[in-house]
Amino acid sequence: MLLISDLHLGSHLKPRMRGEYVHLAARIDELLPRFLDHYARIGPWQLIINGDFIDFWNIELSGEGAREGEPLAVRRLHAAFDAYPGVEDALVRFLEAGNTIVFVTGNHDAELLYPGVRAAIQERLEGGMTAAASTDPVTATGTFLLGDVLPGRVHFVSWFLHEPEGVWIEHGHLFDAACTTTDQLSPTRQGSLVKTVAEVATRSFANLMPEIDYDAPDRYTAMDYARWMAARGLRFVLLVLLLYLRTAGRMLALWIRGGRVDREGRAEHQERLERVATNAGLQMSTLTALQEMAPPPSSATVGGVLTVTALDVLLTQITLIVAGLLSAAALGLPKSLGGLVGIALGALAARGILRRRRKRAVAEDMREVAVDVGRLTEVPLVLMGHSHRGSIDVHEGVVYGNSGCWLDGSHLVVRRDPVSHRPAQVELRRWRNGGVAVIQRELVNAPRRANSGTSIVDRAASANG
Repeated sequence: MLLISDLHLGSHLKPRMRGEYVHLAARIDELLPRFLDHYARIGPWQLIINGDFIDFWNIELSGEGAREGEPLAVRRLHAAFDAYPGVEDALVRFLEAGNTIVFVTGNHDAELLYPGVRAAIQERLEGGMTAAASTDPVTATGTFLLGDVLPGRVHFVSWFLHEPEGVWIEHGHLFDAACTTTDQLSPTRQGSLVKTVAEVATRSFANLMPEIDYDAPDRYTAMDYARWMAARGLRFVLLVLLLYLRTAGRMLALWIRGGRVDREGRAEHQERLERVATNAGLQMSTLTALQEMAPPPSSATVGGVLTVTALDVLLTQITLIVAGLLSAAALGLPKSLGGLVGIALGALAARGILRRRRKRAVAEDMREVAVDVGRLTEVPLVLMGHSHRGSIDVHEGVVYGNSGCWLDGSHLVVRRDPVSHRPAQVELRRWRNGGVAVIQRELVNAPRRANSGTSIVDRAASANG
């Protein structure tokens, strides 16, 4: 198996874009074909594109008008492929060489849940083959066993790939509160995908600020943002503040209504979940426990929205300043004194909130949860993406591999035992200067069966209430 993730194709397709991002897109169209051709010569392969292949969040096309939902997603899909003709041709060659391509749904390309988007990809890559029929395990359940994939074909996975006693593969955004939704197999409202707070932040703020670093939310502190604004002058500071307030308002709107899956979406999710369990050979209790391991979406509560926007800090400061002014007026003291006391108390309260707040650490969170996923599903190998940090870690008998972000060449290769065909070894590799460097290599041991009596699933369900 060959795993790549987080290419974010099409992220330069928006009105405001820095030249280096356009240059990066051109480099991807040159380098990814070389990468695929290199591996095609030593195949055959099951290529797992483990989420965020196309960056629908960042694609902003002119003339979109009133289009929304699936028709808009299909238009953006074609725009992305048109922008990378070298990538499209290389994927076609890869299939024609007898390899398999499996697209796992990520958060930036949740539009892969739309049947029309899947059909459009199959049309472009398989030379006009029709989309899989409803009886195909891929379309019917949204997941399948790795042994079910067909050489020379494109497959799609809504949530995970599972090989009993072998490997579990998913993008991993389910465990990131800012990037996940409820009912992830059909997170729809009136037929359209609901947005996450991260998507709202991208479309309402980041897409209008191309000079901001792509991974800034994971690395910037409040002081970093303040220095970034101050360096551009007062007018820019005011612009950023206005965009910030607009973004915060849209996130609050998600909490009020727009970010919640409607009744039809929930029913479709439950129906698909039952089919997934049957097809993957898993108990419903296992999938339920996996869902309960994930944090609630940030858009699910007002507290989550206030935290992710830092509005809780801002509102606390404003409240204490106003309280200081009112107290000074009531006691007949100078307003300036009341204002200073309010500012001081507000600063102390804000400092306390920030000190208690857990720093966003997606890579570390995913590393920890991967062990629980491995134990719960009784597999020795768990593979994810999403964090943009390529790594391999071993803990409690579970090997966790993250394919990182292909933009820096990171990818994973899984070798199988020639006799048992079980995954036997995983390698973290880096593609650079037309060659491959092995960064890390770990053996995958046979899975340890759960002890008799209380099962891992039962323990996990109990732990989650």
